[in-house]
Amino acid sequence: MFWNIMLNENVKILKRRLFWVEIILLALIVLGILLALFITVETDRNGSGLLSDERSMLLETLTWPEAWNNVIRLAGWDGFGPLFLMILVGAVTAQEYAWRTLHISLSRGISRPVLVMAKLSALFIAGLLIVSTVLATGGITTAIFSKMINGSLNIHQLDIPHMFSSIGRAIFTMLPYGCLAFLLAVASRSTAVAISGGLVYVLVLENLIMSSAGLLGERLSQLVLYLPGGLANSLLILNNASLGMESSLEMNIVSSMHAVVGITAWTLLFIGLSLWVFQRQDLAE
Repeated sequence: MFWNIMLNENVKILKRRLFWVEIILLALIVLGILLALFITVETDRNGSGLLSDERSMLLETLTWPEAWNNVIRLAGWDGFGPLFLMILVGAVTAQEYAWRTLHISLSRGISRPVLVMAKLSALFIAGLLIVSTVLATGGITTAIFSKMINGSLNIHQLDIPHMFSSIGRAIFTMLPYGCLAFLLAVASRSTAVAISGGLVYVLVLENLIMSSAGLLGERLSQLVLYLPGGLANSLLILNNASLGMESSLEMNIVSSMHAVVGITAWTLLFIGLSLWVFQRQDLAE
């Protein structure tokens, strides 16, 4: 039963206009960023505007194999993946209350825990498509730039196992944020609250806490590292994708094992709270 429900939820997501708008918008944003960097490099061929180190860094950002680090970064915790995932999860989940589709599913004998897990599974499959959009757009664009700049893709220099493990880590860091958006949507039954609450946490609250960690004292600053963002930062250091954009916490991180355990714990906490709230909701209201 679970798989049939999950497949049905996947079909529902793929039929939503919001999902395809996000996919197209995300592709355009990634393409725009890379094009802007390419234009910056091309208009500075004589080296009059950029320092040599800056130009070298931009060239590495745009050409294989180093370009893959930048592309994966755009998809992960400090890129666009979590933001677009939270918008999708918040909107899709909260709208089901207004459209009363949850009532229909439950009236067919589906248990609430099974329905929640099926919806989360379907939403994370959609999240994989979001990440794939970034990777495909960025990969194709930087491949073209590599041919134009270097005349070759330098495929022999690609560390394929490292690249795929980096992609896996980037996807993994998105899980708590998707589950947080789901929790907010279930608890509030409001699209506006779910999306705005999730984005405010990611873009404002978490960044504010992490950037001011040094002012909180040694013990509290260590606790900040165990927020989803601090754990994600610690894990993504392994991708060697700083590209000149080091995090303020890059020199103060937790071990990769602690990061994995912590991200898993946050994910399970948000899922557990979502199940607890949903189990006690009166959907007749």
